[in-house]
Amino acid sequence: MNAGQFTKNVLDLDESILFAGIVEKSGHLSSSNQRVAMDEYLKGRNLEMVYSQSVYVTDLRKMLSSSFGNLKSIIYVYEALKMLLFPIKDHVLLIFINKNVETDDLTKKFFEYKNSLNNLDLYSM
Repeated sequence: MNAGQFTKNVLDLDESILFAGIVEKSGHLSSSNQRVAMDEYLKGRNLEMVYSQSVYVTDLRKMLSSSFGNLKSIIYVYEALKMLLFPIKDHVLLIFINKNVETDDLTKKFFEYKNSLNNLDLYSM
């Protein structure tokens, strides 16, 4: 399965998911699907900053793996929405969700889906 189909399937996991995107190590968004235009929330270069920061923060937290085990996810809770980061191979899956959604349930859905995949190729569109 390619990155485009993967992000579409992630978006389809739950109606509360507003955006699902694969961010490369360079901070470049390589593939995404969305229900709501993210520029409604983020203006100008802020969205690019979110992509770069997502990779940086995930890599930084991975450094603690020797002490705490593998990093599974990172969750940011803002007043307007929630942002979830999942390290996948050498990429980051970035998800924006409605602020009132229970992240534990959604995270569980995502891991069940991810674990069901046999062949995920994030380099092809």
